Amino acid sequence: MSRVIAPRFGPLRAPLVGLAGRYSAIAVACSGGLDSIALLHAALQAGLNPTALHIDHGIHEKSAFWAATVQAFASKLGIPFFSQRLNGLHANMPNLENAARNARHSALNALAQQQGLDCVLLAHHANDQAETVLLNLLRGTGLGGVGMPLQRVTQGISWLRPWLDVPRSELAAYAAFSQLEWIEDPSNLDLSLRRNAVRHQLWPVVHVVEPRALTSLLRFSSIALEAAQTEYALAAHWVLGFIQNDFVDEGQAIDWHCMVKHQPASVQTALLRAWLAQLGCKPPTQAHAQAMLIQLNAKTGSGLRCTHGGWEFGFEGKTLRATQSNKPKS
Repeated sequence: MSRVIAPRFGPLRAPLVGLAGRYSAIAVACSGGLDSIALLHAALQAGLNPTALHIDHGIHEKSAFWAATVQAFASKLGIPFFSQRLNGLHANMPNLENAARNARHSALNALAQQQGLDCVLLAHHANDQAETVLLNLLRGTGLGGVGMPLQRVTQGISWLRPWLDVPRSELAAYAAFSQLEWIEDPSNLDLSLRRNAVRHQLWPVVHVVEPRALTSLLRFSSIALEAAQTEYALAAHWVLGFIQNDFVDEGQAIDWHCMVKHQPASVQTALLRAWLAQLGCKPPTQAHAQAMLIQLNAKTGSGLRCTHGGWEFGFEGKTLRATQSNKPKS
């Protein structure tokens, strides 16, 4: 099989070039849909020697057949294939989208660890990103969570979205040109799922109102992420300058009254998030961060004031100290 992607598909090939030199073992998360089938094929054509990872959610009655179909496609291309079937998911369960996504991420991470992979490619494209921006704007997400990141690293594995700025129409054209076959999941038409509703009902209207919406939303996502990263970097630098090191565990106390209390609410939130990140905590939701600040700024006595991520936060004079709640006290 020729390892050359036609010149007309340069935007698809370009993000894949050079990945083999950066990573030793690359995989593609392949559901069997058009997007991931195209990415798996293109990754092979680009000389990445990918492994195919497939997660069978076990929800649809044909899911086992779909897994076998992806396996057959990988075998035809000479690509190693690994799959895992999930248990506990069913079509009528509440919050199915979130549950399936979380279970899929955990399973993919486990497979990648088992196979010694250091990079997994995800087939999200520009239209997926635009839908994500719309969904998160409707949820009231902060700047840092508006869009999907191009890359993240988890437990030593890089998760890359190389086609995040490529329209789905380009993927469809590539799949047709390469005579690829893929699976059409009927659940993608279920309008009770929020992403499907955005894709099939909201997006067509948005595109009519503003034909340049795809480009505009991608630009907004990039600007929002850059702003969030800048805010975090500045806050983290400020936090490090105020950390008290006179406790046994470095970084677990700050001079709250000097550093935070008299700052504007938006600055307080940024500083609190930066300190929690320094402690290794997952970021709190906006609502929880605001609730923590209300407690920490209250005019009551010292002692335990709030908790987050396995830590307890209490005052010792004007100093706010963090103590791991599951850590034995001396």
